[in-house]
Amino acid sequence: MNRPSDTVLNTVSVPDNFYQVFLTAQNYVKNYFSISQTDPEKGSIKFSGERYILVRAASMSIEFFDMMALLYKDRGEKEARTLSYNFLFDIAHSIGKADAKSFFSKMKVIDPIEKLSAGPVHFAYTGWASVKIHPLSHPTPDENYYLIYDHPYSFEAQAWMDKGEKAQFPVCVMNAGYSSGWCEESFGIPLVTAEIECRAKGDRHCRFIMAHPSRIKDYISDYSKKAYIKYEHYEKIDIPEFFKRKRLQDELRKNKIHLEQLIQERTDNLKKTNERLEETNIALKVILKQMEQKEKNDKEIFLTNIKQSIMPYINQLYETNPGKGQKVLLDQLKKNIDQIASPLIARLSSKYLNLTPMEIKVATLVKDGVVTKDIAQIMNVSLNTITSHRYKIRTKLGLKNKNANLRSYLLSIDE
Repeated sequence: MNRPSDTVLNTVSVPDNFYQVFLTAQNYVKNYFSISQTDPEKGSIKFSGERYILVRAASMSIEFFDMMALLYKDRGEKEARTLSYNFLFDIAHSIGKADAKSFFSKMKVIDPIEKLSAGPVHFAYTGWASVKIHPLSHPTPDENYYLIYDHPYSFEAQAWMDKGEKAQFPVCVMNAGYSSGWCEESFGIPLVTAEIECRAKGDRHCRFIMAHPSRIKDYISDYSKKAYIKYEHYEKIDIPEFFKRKRLQDELRKNKIHLEQLIQERTDNLKKTNERLEETNIALKVILKQMEQKEKNDKEIFLTNIKQSIMPYINQLYETNPGKGQKVLLDQLKKNIDQIASPLIARLSSKYLNLTPMEIKVATLVKDGVVTKDIAQIMNVSLNTITSHRYKIRTKLGLKNKNANLRSYLLSIDE
């Protein structure tokens, strides 16, 4: 088809249904780059008042990979290549989005296809590559977005070929990043580009598939079934991800926060468990103390009962002049009772230091609440004798000339 020179689309190859919109973009971009201003004294290059910079192609391609391989040689070639790939893709993707946003504002376009159209033409004028969009493409502002295209004369592949080196992987990383960034800004959806064939590694084309991240693997798989290259080749294609490192760092940060929350929850649970255990221990201690006190009280009551309820009667039986056989039985009975009570008396006597056995007996009866008269009767001695023993007990316990109750004091030191 013959067209006048100003109506010939010669910077990009597109399907016929896109021809007119891309031609409009070509005329705009052509006019944009026709207004140039170079000022070496100020180190400035401007097009339509917008400042640009020139970068040597090889330094952003093969030489960049070589530099990164040398810089990270201790980590191995594969990791160095991955770092280079991710870095270049992120940079190019960001530049593509920024350039697209700037052009949309200047061109005053809102339709996604019109926005996209300036990208390939801009590519041609800035020396990245020429673009050939295939008819099977159907760019839509949803997850079904699909763009298959070639970059003839890609600056990245050409840099490797000019050096006479054959790459073992697709090298047009910045081309992929820039184009996906531009189209992502055009359609308002996340997009990713994978180079499925590359001239730098001996393929026929520098060919790309751009799609939504959720669909790109399916599109590559469908393409691989019809391609001339073996199917296994396409299974090894790296699918770049914009700011993959940031996403991984964010995930690590989220995992760290989640882990810290789990640790805090476990710590709180352990703290609550410890508090419950402490409360349980306190309760057990109270119960044990109560049991010990009860046992002590029971023993004291038992000892008191023996002294008050049994011993007086045994003593009275002795006073009745029992026969020889009865006296033997009484002696044995008294001996057995003393054996039962002696551990309790020994425990009490350890607290009443320097007291004689008679004084211990009197002190024990006083502590048990037996009055002086009854003590004298129980022990079969005079009232004055018991009064004398009480005086000696008070003296040995440091209560002489003190207004202190003897029984209260004996009870206090026995607690």
